[in-house]
Amino acid sequence: RASTIPFVFAMVRVVLAMAALLPCALAFTAAPATRLPMQIRGAAAASRSSGLVMQQQRETGEVNDQYKARLAASVPTAMLLSQVMLPLQEAAASKGQWGLLEGKAVAMVHPLSMASLFLFTLFTGYQGLMWRQVRELGEELKPLSAELKALEAQEAPDAAKLSALKAEVDQLTEKRKELVSGNYKDKHFAAASALLALGVTFSIEGGCDTYLRAGKLFPGPHLFAGAGITVLWAVAAALVPQMQKGNDTARSAHIAINTVILGLFAWQIPTGFQITMNVINKTPWLPQLVADAASK
Repeated sequence: RASTIPFVFAMVRVVLAMAALLPCALAFTAAPATRLPMQIRGAAAASRSSGLVMQQQRETGEVNDQYKARLAASVPTAMLLSQVMLPLQEAAASKGQWGLLEGKAVAMVHPLSMASLFLFTLFTGYQGLMWRQVRELGEELKPLSAELKALEAQEAPDAAKLSALKAEVDQLTEKRKELVSGNYKDKHFAAASALLALGVTFSIEGGCDTYLRAGKLFPGPHLFAGAGITVLWAVAAALVPQMQKGNDTARSAHIAINTVILGLFAWQIPTGFQITMNVINKTPWLPQLVADAASK
């Protein structure tokens, strides 16, 4: 099993390396926008003062500035490739093997994304409660509308009672129309779907990043609470089909589960802040340079 892990990482590096090399290849195979006149191209081919540039011009007919622009477009990808993809660092996690993946920039992705997702959870919960209020108002209006219809059908209805009941129905109807215009159902569904996808992604990313930097995980309240939140996200999403069929038990369970998620999320803030401060104070931006300096 232990021998399988390096093989898996090697295959991942191959795939990522191919993806990183693609922009470089495109930079040197893109069709030129303009071509030089034959005389200029002939003169350029005769000159050997800048061999690679002239060779590229002779083949594609592009001007020097165009060639340099395409070359510059490949530089960021080449830098990423050299730092992240190629296995040129020391052969041990947390000692520079993974390049920038062990650095502070990548380490800050998890806390920043989770802080954003905590606020996004509040926003998504608000939309869900607004949609629930739309349904509750609809249920509340049904008996009142039936009572109003029956009262209006009487030959001599109580004018005061009829007026008060009609005013109440009109008020609730107007309130419900206003909420319906907010389209909270679709907004809540879209936001919750994004929360599920991003939450699971960045919760797993946090554990992977910790392993890349430290070579191990640290079991504790923060890790276990995060794992629990990830599981509860899946359970809450699994209740949606029954909720769409009108199952009130599933709806109540959905709300209860998300309340627990919000509580665990808030409970994680102190430990998450402490971990983030440790990352800021102890994790270098360029881990390979630090590893090289320590080995000298």
